[in-house]
Parts: sequence; structure tokens; C-alpha cells
Amino acid sequence: MSLRMPVDLARPPERYGMSSAAVWDELVTVSLLGTDRRDPPDLAAGPVADLVADAMRPTAQGRLLASVSAMVVATRCGALPLAPRPPLMAPPTDSRPMLPVAAAHRWADIAAHWPVLEPEWLVVAARCGWRPSADVLVALLGRHRRSPVAAAGVMAFGDPLATWLIEHRPELAPARPSRPADQPTDIRALPVPSEIDVLLDGTAALLADGFVVGLSDGTFKWSHRAVLSNAVARVPRRSLDVVVAALESARDDLDAGAHSGAPLSLWESLIELGTVRRVMLDELDRGPA
Repeated sequence: MSLRMPVDLARPPERYGMSSAAVWDELVTVSLLGTDRRDPPDLAAGPVADLVADAMRPTAQGRLLASVSAMVVATRCGALPLAPRPPLMAPPTDSRPMLPVAAAHRWADIAAHWPVLEPEWLVVAARCGWRPSADVLVALLGRHRRSPVAAAGVMAFGDPLATWLIEHRPELAPARPSRPADQPTDIRALPVPSEIDVLLDGTAALLADGFVVGLSDGTFKWSHRAVLSNAVARVPRRSLDVVVAALESARDDLDAGAHSGAPLSLWESLIELGTVRRVMLDELDRGPA
């Protein structure tokens, strides 16, 4: 970044031997090198000599600070204001209630640590009738602008504010034309272990047993964490509480040494994911349906 003075003073620089820009460059150099290695320029023969009566201080550090202050003041005095900008037109009115602060914070945490839950968060937030706050919407637009389907979901959730933002900040526009979509991705397309896939449409108890048995007997290992996370994200809402409770109970038995198989860290990861998803849905569902 250039540190040159934006304007020169009105007096001809040759009268003083140095232009204001040259004096400023010298002050920057002295600041970088230190006054123990180089003395600041003598303003008594410079373009602001008649603006500062006490530029000559007993120490080099004092002279440097006084010189910088004088040059800054002189430059500001010589700057002209820009032409006034026309007032910014307000965005269209959106009658939906604002997304709760807790839900906005939950999205930030999900985006950072549990992105597998983000598509469902966006779908449920839009279905429940929430209006995204500007900070969340800007972050969503920037995050998904390179994904056509995800960007379409963000636009559907954020309009009319999303369109207004893109008009004023074109860099937030989707990088490629996006096709209409009700959601950014289809969570049903997430790959899951076949042992769990066949149980997703069954009872909650059988689905919970599928998780517990596969983790307990070693069928599922840490290398399966990604597809197991997909499975937790695809657990039907009606079965989510049962699955999380079963995992917590089996995890407690694992602490007591009753099970072998998958490492404790994998159990903890899936329990945390299921808990975050449950809280996420509860927060969003409190909105006006």
C-alpha cells in the first residue's frame, strides 16, 4: 500500500527544495529505519515550515512525531471533499419476522463444524417463514455463490433482500446461472452405509439398533465417519430423539467397558451431530409456520 501524500501543498516545492511527497517519503523511511539510524528531514526548509513553529524538538523521536503531525494536518487542509453521493434506495419490504439470534449463531456454528446440516437448516428456515438478517444473508451468498443449486436455495430464502444486495454488491451474485430449486441440496442423495440405508424408512427402534450394533461390533470404524454423519443427517425427524438416546446409552456402556468396536471418539462425534441437529430444528420450528 502506498504511503505517498495524496496532494502537494500549494506553494511551489522548488522554493523549499523538497516537495511534500518527498518529505513524506523521507518521514516514512525514517519511521521504518528508526531515528537511531537516520534523522528526520528538516522541516525548516520544507513545505510546511510556516505551519509548525515547534517542529525542531530536542530529540529525533520528537522531531519525527511533530513532522508527521504537521504533514498530516497540511494534507487534510489541502484535500477537497468528494461530490455528494445520491441516497441509497432502501431494499423492498419483507414482512417475514427476523431470524432469531440463536438460530443465526447456530448457522455459523454449523457452517464451520457441521456443514452436512446446512442444507436442512436452510430448507427448514425458509419453510418456517424466517427472514435472514443481512449479515447471515451476505455470508450465505458469498459461501455458496459457486454452487448453482445451493445459490438458488439461498436466493429463495433471502429474497427480496438477496436481489437488492446483489444489485449493490455484484461480487455476491452466483458465479453461474442457477436453476430454480426449493433447497440447496437433496439430503436424500447423501451416501450412507447400506446397513443403515435399509433402516431409514423403518421404525425408530430398528434404526437406532442399526447404529448401535454397527458401532459396537466393529462394522463401523473411524474411516466411516463421513458416511455415518450423512446417515445421522438423514435420520427422519420422528426417529432422531430415539437414535441419539440409544447412542448416548450405548456410549455410557462403552465407558464402562461393556463394548468394543468403534472408538469412543466416533460415538461422541455422532452424538454431538445428532444433538446439534435436534437443537437446530427446535430453534427453527419455533417460528411462524
